[in-house]
Amino acid sequence: MTGPGEPAAAGPGEIASTASEEPVGMGPAGTEFAGTESAGTGEVLRRLDELTDLFRRRLQDDRDKRRLIEKLDERLSQAESGPFRQYLHPFVNGLALVLDRLDRYAGPDPEFIASIRAELLQLLSLHGVTEVPVSGAFDPSRHEAVGVREAPGTPPGTVLEVYSRGLAHGPWVFRPARVVVSAAPPETREARP
Repeated sequence: MTGPGEPAAAGPGEIASTASEEPVGMGPAGTEFAGTESAGTGEVLRRLDELTDLFRRRLQDDRDKRRLIEKLDERLSQAESGPFRQYLHPFVNGLALVLDRLDRYAGPDPEFIASIRAELLQLLSLHGVTEVPVSGAFDPSRHEAVGVREAPGTPPGTVLEVYSRGLAHGPWVFRPARVVVSAAPPETREARP
C-alpha cells in the first residue's frame, strides 16, 4: 500500500504518477507538454492574429478587385457603344428611313423590295443592330404609340399595327417602334372616374 504523496505502484506497461503532477496537454503536432497553458495559448493567439490579418487583407483585396472589374466593365461598355453612337447612329437612322419606305412600297415587284429590305437588315445585324420586337403587348420602353384603335376581342394595349420598325443596339433602343395599339372597350372607358 502507498501513503499520501507516494507514487502509486505501476502495473506492467503503466507509468507511475503522483498527485503533485501538473496537468498534461497536447502540444503542436500531437506532442505532450506539461506546465502552464500560457505558453501554448500565446502561440495559438499569435497564429490566430496572423490568420485574421491575412483574412482581412485578402477580403479587402477581393473587394478592390471586384470594384476594378466593375469599373473596367463599365468602361468597356462605353467603349463598345461610343463609336456606334458617334459614327454609325446617323447612318443607321438614315437606313431606317429607307426601310420605312420599303415597308410602304406598293409597286409591281414586292419580292425584289423584300429582298432589299432583308439585305439591309442583315447588314445592320452585322453591326449589332436588331429590330425591336413588336408582337404582343405595348411596351413603352420599346414602342411609341402613334394611334389607338378599338379592336373587339383584343385585350387593351395590344399592338395591332406597326407604323415603323424600331431598332436597338444591344440593350439601347435608339429608335422605338411606332405602333397602333388596341383601345379598351367603350364600357370600360366610361366606368373609369
